[in-house]
Amino acid sequence: MRRDSTPNLLAVVVLTSAILVGGADAVKAAPAAQNNEQVELQEGSFSLVPLPENPKRYSLSISDEDEHSLSGSFSADQLQILRAIMAEAEKFALTSEATATKEPVTTRFMDKQEPAFIVDVQKSGNQSLLFLTLKTEIGRMTWEAGRIIRSTRREEGFFFDLLTRLESILPKLPSQPPK
Repeated sequence: MRRDSTPNLLAVVVLTSAILVGGADAVKAAPAAQNNEQVELQEGSFSLVPLPENPKRYSLSISDEDEHSLSGSFSADQLQILRAIMAEAEKFALTSEATATKEPVTTRFMDKQEPAFIVDVQKSGNQSLLFLTLKTEIGRMTWEAGRIIRSTRREEGFFFDLLTRLESILPKLPSQPPK
């Protein structure tokens, strides 16, 4: 059976709660950011390296400053899906679409065929927070991965470094075939 290489991205809109439910193994919940209050972003780091025994598979490990970490082995096709999800979430995070005036509004980005990756974008005031959930054979964890201040387009967090790394190591997807 041939699998279509184009990700089937879903943006599940709109979770109006200030808390993200990432499952029983989730590490972080989305902090409530009300009245344009600045939220302290937890530092995180990642490692993404090809596996020596199979260069078409990569080891992705993510950890936070509290030493919570999770790693897994992913194919290049799976990482293409992660890259597409992250790119769409970043584009959305930069817009004022679905911005809350009182309570934070959360929009979920995922691929219905690939349950390993979820990105939640929480908007409140002039700020977008990005949360990355990773599901592996070991378990599932959610991290505060990035923040965008929309008025200045200022980006911070490991989310953007991971997206840049994915873009640099993965081959570009072919454009739509001519009709």
